[in-house]
Amino acid sequence: MEPKEPIDLMDPMEDTADLRDALILAEAEGGGGDGKEDPGSTEGYWADIKAHNRKKWSRVLIVVSVIIVGLLIYVLIQNYRHYSGVSLSTNSRFLTEDGAEIIGLGGSIVQYSRSSAGCWNTRGEQQWLETYDMQQPRAVVEGEILAIADIEGYSVCVFDKEGLRGRISTERPIHAISVSKCGEVAVTMNETGATWIRLFSSTGREIAYLVRYMSIHGYPMSTAISPNGERLTISSLEVVDGVIKTDMAFHSFGAEGAEKENNLLADAEFSGEVFPFTHFMSDDIFVAVSDSRLAYYTIGRELKNTVSNMISENIRGVYYNDQYMGLLFTDTSGDHQYRLDLYDKNGDKKSSVGFSMDFTTLQISGGYIYLNNDQELQIYTIRGREIFNGTIGTAVRAVIPSPIARRMTVVTDSEIDTLKLH
Repeated sequence: MEPKEPIDLMDPMEDTADLRDALILAEAEGGGGDGKEDPGSTEGYWADIKAHNRKKWSRVLIVVSVIIVGLLIYVLIQNYRHYSGVSLSTNSRFLTEDGAEIIGLGGSIVQYSRSSAGCWNTRGEQQWLETYDMQQPRAVVEGEILAIADIEGYSVCVFDKEGLRGRISTERPIHAISVSKCGEVAVTMNETGATWIRLFSSTGREIAYLVRYMSIHGYPMSTAISPNGERLTISSLEVVDGVIKTDMAFHSFGAEGAEKENNLLADAEFSGEVFPFTHFMSDDIFVAVSDSRLAYYTIGRELKNTVSNMISENIRGVYYNDQYMGLLFTDTSGDHQYRLDLYDKNGDKKSSVGFSMDFTTLQISGGYIYLNNDQELQIYTIRGREIFNGTIGTAVRAVIPSPIARRMTVVTDSEIDTLKLH
């Protein structure tokens, strides 16, 4: 059997030129010795070219179709596959510090304590190490930005995967911080009768500051910064004539707020509700969670409440990534101990995931939900389908997801390991 002609994905114009040259050469060597042009030769030449190109593009379409069908089959298999076992391979020895916390940062590993913070890649290679002196270090991660603040102290350090971006010093005790994906940091500081909120760049340069008096605005519960660092929201709790009220202030330090007093775009009040959690899912989409609702807002030159999902159950926790918000409840159906309700960026409920693990960490990463404690691991799709439920085989300090659901990094007291599901 003769071998099949290999599929050539080169530019068809190059093949056309080759065919044209061959036809001209054949004509010169064959007939045409009388010097007269065959009237049908031009028509046949173009017909051969068209037939050749049709054949060429048919092959290309077949190859592309096969690739697309293969990818669809692969995605379907991965979406409906369930794993029953794990295998661990050691990447590197790793020395954990007593009392230190271990977290993920854009796929890398960060260990921080009262005296220092360091970053390692998943192969165990140290990327950076910085020292400081903090009594109550608290870390906030947003994207690939990490800010560590000394709560009730006077300093903040801002990092990315490359190392230290800047240090921030304050003259008042720090109550809380929030950070943007660009590295801007909002530092909330309390003193008698007043709250100071200062907005810094990642290098420590002050961008703006606000002073809010508790007798007028109430006690600050939460702040959030948009990914581009231009918008800031402040949720404050007041008690007026014995009635609880939340004041939500929306500030812009971009063009839209330049001519507004105190850069205030809008102000909203909620009687009888407490909003301890606020978050920007994008520069224009803001989410606030109270004890009775999940509220979505779009922010432009005007503030618009697009969705309010009313809630009658007690919220046990709030989890999120760029695409989803997750609200954790006690499962009242009796089938599971917990229930995680997932909402997309439009405020639409996508699924409910029930589970009973006593977890220490819950992460929403990509299209999956990861739960673990020091011995067990559970993974679910966003739609709520379980893909793994089992033991890890060693005591772990942290689980770092990767873009591939069946592969992740785990950190133990002495090693950095790669975990694969099978």
